[in-house]
Amino acid sequence: MLKYCLIGKKLGHSFSNKIHNFVFKELGIVASYELVEVDDLTSFIKEAKTKYQGFNVTIPYKEEILPYLDYISDEAKVLKNVNTVKVINNKLYGYNTDSYGFRGMLNQYNIDYNNKECYILGSGGAAKTCYYSLLDKAKAVYLVSRNKKSETIISYDDLNKRNIDLLVNATPVGMYPNILDCPVNEEVLNNTKEVVDLIYNPRQTSFLKKKNSYNNGLTMLILQAIKADEIWLDCKIDQSLITKVGDLFE
Repeated sequence: MLKYCLIGKKLGHSFSNKIHNFVFKELGIVASYELVEVDDLTSFIKEAKTKYQGFNVTIPYKEEILPYLDYISDEAKVLKNVNTVKVINNKLYGYNTDSYGFRGMLNQYNIDYNNKECYILGSGGAAKTCYYSLLDKAKAVYLVSRNKKSETIISYDDLNKRNIDLLVNATPVGMYPNILDCPVNEEVLNNTKEVVDLIYNPRQTSFLKKKNSYNNGLTMLILQAIKADEIWLDCKIDQSLITKVGDLFE
């Protein structure tokens, strides 16, 4: 049996095992996918080289994983973080499928960021992926951190003074079980046209609710997961199966 997993911390909210195990079953692949909470990345890496054929990476290891990899894809090098690893002959090959998922999600939500001013809450791996994914068409893209660090990494206080075309929450604020938390105040949201939250549990975070939006991260999760499966299994997955995965959450 082929074995895959997701590594990170506090994974109780994750839907990844549901998605991947469904895909394997639909494709007739004898494989399993599990959630593995990791405290010691070095120890996991030693085990993974012989135990798994691949694994996904989430908070807080998307950047920390980089020194352990034998190969990093060109896109992952630009993004400076990896969310998908393929194991071949005890060597680790790193990829980033989040960018593919993020752009696909914006397309599905009919969000046009062409020549728009876009702001991403957070400064971790997920936020940086969103940042680089928007650079090709956006008028300007900013990361929002606790402290202003540069012209493109501004503080939350600076955000209060901006008119925002697109605001993306790439922080865990509002994630289950802390579903009443919101990463920004109402003044910021009142000055914002479009919002997207990478969180998918709950489906409508407090952040989204205040803008009467359902632009959550479930679509991104599904699309990046499908792309990871394509990398692991060396195949192209049909759109009809992607639709079936989406139906699991209706």
